[in-house]
Amino acid sequence: MTVPPPYSLRVLQLFREAPGAGPVPPGPGALHAAEAGRLMEDAWVRLEVRAEGGRVLAAGFRAWGCPHLIAAAALAAGRLPGMGPAEMTGLDAQLLAAELDVPAAKLGRLLKVEDCISALAARIAAAGR
Repeated sequence: MTVPPPYSLRVLQLFREAPGAGPVPPGPGALHAAEAGRLMEDAWVRLEVRAEGGRVLAAGFRAWGCPHLIAAAALAAGRLPGMGPAEMTGLDAQLLAAELDVPAAKLGRLLKVEDCISALAARIAAAGR
């Protein structure tokens, strides 16, 4: 019997490259940010976006935690540009976990990314009213 590797190749790639890591780049649009988790719990994420006209123009993230959490934050930051609030809420922990082949035991970590996305979607929607 062989033991599966602890991380999928996609998780390892996103963890190593961390595309979108750092603050959201300067540019047009209003800055919105959301955080979830705590450093003391070894799981913290901050997503920042610039949005205009109800759409995300650019996104960045900062995260502290396991490779699954960092990969999920990087994946989310890469997908958010071009999305509006309704589309953002479809980018949830289950979708991220399936794409990254994250074990069910780690789903709680990815919920922190989902919490940030939900908060950002609400803020962008409120700004458009």
